[in-house]
Amino acid sequence: MKPIKKSKITLSAAVIAGCVLLSFSSVNALDKKAQLVLGKMEYMNNCASCHGKDAKGGGPVAAVLSIKPSDLTMISKQFSGKFPEDHIYKVIDGRDMINPQGETDMPVWGDRDISMAQKEADRIAFPFYEQDAQALAFGRITSLVGYLESIQVK
Repeated sequence: MKPIKKSKITLSAAVIAGCVLLSFSSVNALDKKAQLVLGKMEYMNNCASCHGKDAKGGGPVAAVLSIKPSDLTMISKQFSGKFPEDHIYKVIDGRDMINPQGETDMPVWGDRDISMAQKEADRIAFPFYEQDAQALAFGRITSLVGYLESIQVK
């Protein structure tokens, strides 16, 4: 049996593997930045009117609400310095109610994102509509949760 030459092949393989890993890490960084941009857009479109552009609870609608909107920059502090990503996702999509009696003063966005006012004809024409709408809702809420995590007071 002939010995296997390792030098050139191994070095080439290592360089290629390194380039692949670097490209994946930069894609992930780009994805994270894009997700934060989308999350901020979602926040500004659906949350800022009550919680304010700075997320501290003083949006233009806050003055007419019976309960003042939360300061969303303090979520981590309320949870011992750890951002409760799963809980916040469930609050936004309506699975975790803010009020223990089952009522919430905050609109539930999950239903709005899933239904998206599509006509029945569109649902028939696009048989995967429900799955697509759920994926879209998941992406929008996930981006919003990521944005909220990024604005936490240290």
